[in-house]
Amino acid sequence: MRRLMLAAVLLVAAAPAGRDGDPGAYAVRIAVTADGDAPVQRLALPPAALAAVQTPGLADIRLFDARGRAMPIARLSATPAERRDTLAAMPILGAADAFRVSGLSLRIDRAGDARIARVDGTIAPGTDGSVLLGTLLDTRAVTGEARALTLDADMPAGQPVTFTVEASRDLSDWRPLGRKTVYRAATDTARNATIALEDAGLSGDYLRVTWRLASRPLSPIAVRGATLRSRPAASVALAWVTARLPPGGDARTIDVATPFALPIAALRLVPAGDDMLVPVRILGRDDAEQPWTLLGEGVAARTGEDIALTGGPYRLLRIAADPGSSGFSASPGVRIGFVPHDLMFLTAGRAPFTLAVGRAGARDAYLPVAALMTQAAGRPVGIAQAGAPPASVTLAEAGDTGRDMRRTILWLILLGATALLAGLAWLLWRRRLPDGEAAPVDRP
Repeated sequence: MRRLMLAAVLLVAAAPAGRDGDPGAYAVRIAVTADGDAPVQRLALPPAALAAVQTPGLADIRLFDARGRAMPIARLSATPAERRDTLAAMPILGAADAFRVSGLSLRIDRAGDARIARVDGTIAPGTDGSVLLGTLLDTRAVTGEARALTLDADMPAGQPVTFTVEASRDLSDWRPLGRKTVYRAATDTARNATIALEDAGLSGDYLRVTWRLASRPLSPIAVRGATLRSRPAASVALAWVTARLPPGGDARTIDVATPFALPIAALRLVPAGDDMLVPVRILGRDDAEQPWTLLGEGVAARTGEDIALTGGPYRLLRIAADPGSSGFSASPGVRIGFVPHDLMFLTAGRAPFTLAVGRAGARDAYLPVAALMTQAAGRPVGIAQAGAPPASVTLAEAGDTGRDMRRTILWLILLGATALLAGLAWLLWRRRLPDGEAAPVDRP
């Protein structure tokens, strides 16, 4: 009974407002086949659905049952799961008096002219003492992008300590990964210090942690252990759609308007006609009043690597051939790659189910994943399958849609303000008429 009540609450929460709840109000509708009778199911959005999205946050996605009721859905992360490794600290030691020199004297020739300088002295006898120079962490088993390193460290209270993290495969050549200055108050009992590593790549590397202070430490500094957060570096298989360019166009610059609101992860350009290799730059912006932003650069080739893009989404896209090349003699073939997205839904309705995508202005109807999992009843999540309609989009010529829209809005505001002022003037004129005097009427 309790589970039925929770399911009813989820259905009410998922019910869209206005026409958001009408399957016919969405540009693309795709049949979905559920995986048996599993209460909670996962669905990978097909490329055709991604190419129809009109909101950056995928808010215009719904899943309807046979009676047109919106099913509860949850958004799933498209990034690989994060990994945590607990690392043992290995000390890096050095002799306490390795650089101690006695009997030091400095000689400079002539009257302060430092052309020749000499330091005389003798190395002091060594001792058995040693000092801790840093900490070594064995991360050779980690392959991926390093997100952050959390240190379990002893450090003096009231003294800022700067920790530096470096990586090396041969313990000889070190590359910096991150740095952070940590201050610990006298009343602070926590020993953790987290250093961001900015997704640095690791593969068969050691990590070295060293530290420095502005003055002599008041108490020993030591790293007792560490926890490394990383994520797999394996590239995500993109969802690809074929794009059709508008006819004509410049040989060196192709400007197009994108009909979707998702950022483009990669472009694949295939020259046509006699073109073989064309170096290109990809730029984006939302309207003509904005400067172009560089998204990526690469080579359009018949067999070549995809051009990875960063940033966006942008409504306007420019493919610019390198000035030193001959440009495009014919429109190249274009394929657009999106980062894949999955959603989870509750099969609280009657099959068959329909995935509906593409409605500008739709409100976000996603629920927390944990809320849907309360209805799983201990059963594994099913894997639903969506149909595979042709995944293609038509790229229109890049018109200044933003400026046209703003011009229309400004005209509407101007007309509305004019009508309002005319109405106010008429009311004031009526009030100024003497009592009993009628307003003049035009007579033929």
